Amino acid sequence: MKPDIVFIHGMWSRHTVWRDWEAMFRARGYNCVALDLPGHEEHGSDTLLARVALEQYVNAVVKVARGLQRPVLIGHSLGGLIGQLAAQRLDLAGLVLVNSAAPGQVFPLRPAMLPGLVRHFSKWALWRKTFRLSAWEADYLVFNRLPAAAREDCRKLLIAESGKVAYEVGFGVLNLARSNRVQKERVSCPMLALAGGRDRIIPRAVSRGMARWYGQQLDYREYPAQGHWLLGEPGWEGHVERVMAWIETFEQPQAIAAARAALTP
Repeated sequence: MKPDIVFIHGMWSRHTVWRDWEAMFRARGYNCVALDLPGHEEHGSDTLLARVALEQYVNAVVKVARGLQRPVLIGHSLGGLIGQLAAQRLDLAGLVLVNSAAPGQVFPLRPAMLPGLVRHFSKWALWRKTFRLSAWEADYLVFNRLPAAAREDCRKLLIAESGKVAYEVGFGVLNLARSNRVQKERVSCPMLALAGGRDRIIPRAVSRGMARWYGQQLDYREYPAQGHWLLGEPGWEGHVERVMAWIETFEQPQAIAAARAALTP
């Protein structure tokens, strides 16, 4: 009776960032799917992702999720926003947001982000290109709360990203195409958000703004000493346990309902 789990990676990432979380979920008996978003193959991302749009990412997740029975989507960073956009079109058991990018209705830019992003956003026509983080930028934005000895291995997991997607997500309400907007009344499943208080690419002010925007619709939990890489920072196992415990709060009622339905003449 356990729901299927769909893991959605964030910017500059592939499905490989979920390997530890996926292993813990599988050990608990969950069927898991960790997908690569379009253009995020191991090789070729520097050209494959040029001009790729956010909608293409969302469509890929919707296609995978529709082949499953009321899954739970778990998205990190950009993957969290993709999960929110996909949830408008799906019948989900739940949605988990880990250091999630905010819907377009919440302005995402904060001063803490600029040292790691200004080099890229100052380039003309980035929306037609792809871009990569330097080692310094990756450590500043993403891995700042990881032990120094662990950062090099994590940086090896990073690839290029679509400049068009960066623009679509990075400018909030200034995205006139509204491709980053979420109609929250169309998200009907339970929602859980985990956020790091020392996150520099999704600063806590943005996470808190998202929590206020959703209100009681979202179960928001903040960890003051942690950063953006809740996937692997010290204590990451506790986050997996918390997410599984949250999922189990609505597993049991579903099992009871299914059992009753099976007994109904």
